[in-house]
Amino acid sequence: MFARGVISHEARSAVRIYRDAAGCQAIQTTNRQFRVVTVQDDEGPRRLVLQESYDTRYCVESESVGSEALITAWQPDSGQTGPLFRIAGRGVSGTPIGNLYRMSSRGCCGSQTLDTYWSLLTGRSLFASSAGLRTLIYPGRTGRRFLAFHDTFSAAAPPESAVDPSVVGVLELGDDREPATRVSVVADRPEPFVIQVLAFVRGRTVLPDNALTLTSDSTAGLAARVELVAPSSGRRVTFTVPIVAGALATGGVTLPAGFRLDDR
Repeated sequence: MFARGVISHEARSAVRIYRDAAGCQAIQTTNRQFRVVTVQDDEGPRRLVLQESYDTRYCVESESVGSEALITAWQPDSGQTGPLFRIAGRGVSGTPIGNLYRMSSRGCCGSQTLDTYWSLLTGRSLFASSAGLRTLIYPGRTGRRFLAFHDTFSAAAPPESAVDPSVVGVLELGDDREPATRVSVVADRPEPFVIQVLAFVRGRTVLPDNALTLTSDSTAGLAARVELVAPSSGRRVTFTVPIVAGALATGGVTLPAGFRLDDR
């Protein structure tokens, strides 16, 4: 509910066209807007005021794009002068989705859009995905878990691949509060891979649902299916990871020759 009193915030947008230091004609846009969103925690629904600021710069003659995003959340209460939290990223656009905030980044040279997800309950970074999220809805008001996959053909590579170039993607499963559990896919011959299929399966049946509402007796045999392909070589890998008690169960999972999972 809104508290009594006047609640007021202001923001300004701008555009600038100029020649950058390299002589490229550049366009810079700064877009700011406000929106009121409803989130759901253990105590029920509550509202937040979000200020979304996106500063994007790109060269007209090339595909290069630079961006900075800052999302600030306030309680809708005139007595609260400071923000609840701030989210800072590299996205060019974003939108709230339930208790999540999705920030989208674009890369160059044919790479895929990458979506990073943040908690609107805590402000924490949760996971990133090169494919649309898959959602598990468990009994209870806030019982949701999200399946994501971050490949190495996206606008930004997973942080694990910066440490170990043999990591070609990361499978993630988490909720709307804490960072997700992460399982790396490791290849013997490093090259960029792109996600082609991210789906739920039960037994050998691929489920068409992007969101599954579960009951206590409908979790048996549930797993995550991943199919990857390397655009440069056509190399493919397909595997499934069981989902047990809301977690990825990697023990006993086998991959084709040349690939393995690492959940360290």
